[in-house]
Amino acid sequence: MRALHVAAAAFDPVSIAIDAADPVPTAIGVAALALGVAFLARGASGTVDAVRLLRTTATSPAGLDGAERQIRVRGRVAAVDDETLPAPFGGDPCCCVEYDVSELRSQGKGQSWVTIDGGEAGVPFRVDDGGTGVRVDPAAAAFSLAVDEKVKLDAGEEPPERVRGFIDAVDEVDDTETGYEVGPLTIGDDPRRRYVQRTLRPGDEVTVVGDSEAFPDAPVGEVKSRIADGSPFVVSDASARRTALRMVGGSAVPILLGAVAFGVAALLLSPIVTALV
Repeated sequence: MRALHVAAAAFDPVSIAIDAADPVPTAIGVAALALGVAFLARGASGTVDAVRLLRTTATSPAGLDGAERQIRVRGRVAAVDDETLPAPFGGDPCCCVEYDVSELRSQGKGQSWVTIDGGEAGVPFRVDDGGTGVRVDPAAAAFSLAVDEKVKLDAGEEPPERVRGFIDAVDEVDDTETGYEVGPLTIGDDPRRRYVQRTLRPGDEVTVVGDSEAFPDAPVGEVKSRIADGSPFVVSDASARRTALRMVGGSAVPILLGAVAFGVAALLLSPIVTALV
C-alpha cells in the first residue's frame, strides 16, 4: 500500500512541476507575471476611459440641473474670484498646470530621461459658453493638456529667465553642472536636463467630461451645478475626439510593457507549465 502511495506521488503533476522549478527563475517569472497584469490593467483602463469619454453626451452648461452623469461641456476657461496659479516657468496665471523636470542619465548601456521633479495642480474655474458658466473643481480630474513650454539644456548652457526663476525657487532642482560634454562623450554625470510645462489658462478653450452635482451657492452667471467627479473625470484643452486619441496613445506604452512582461513570465515559467500539462 505504501508503495502505491509513493508511486502515485511520483506521477503527481504538481509534484513534478515543483521538482522542475528553479527557485530564482520561478520567482522572477512570477514577479514578471504580476507586473504584466498591472501594466495591462492600467493600459486597459485608459482605453476604456477613452471609449466612455467619446460616448458622453455633449451638453450646454445652461442645460445642467445638477443630476447628470457622464456629460461633456465645452467652452472657455474663466477664473473664479480671480483665483489662479502661477505657472512654474514664468509665473503666468493659469487654472490647471502640470510640469516635469527630467535629467538624461546612463541606464546600463544606454541613456534615458529620469524625472527628478514634477507635479500637477488646479484651482476651481468656470467653463463659459455663450455667457453661461458651470463651475469645475479639478482636484480629482485627470489632465489632458498640450505642452506649452519645453526647454532642453546641455552642460554649461544658461537657462532662459523663465526657467531660471523656477530653479532659484525650488530646492529640489538646482543648476549645478555635474558633467561636461566633449563632442559625443560625456565626462562625469549626464548633465542634460529637460523642463516641460502644460497649462490651462483663462481664456483657453476647454473640454470637461464628468458628473454634475448640485451647487446651490453658485453666483450669478453660473448654473446651480458643478462638475467635481466622474468616471472618467477629464479636463482637456482639446476636443473630445483628440482627447480620446491622447488617452489611447497613453495606454499603448503600459500595454506594450505588459506584453513584454508576459513574454518574460512565459519563458521563465515554461518548465512548470510543461510539467503540468
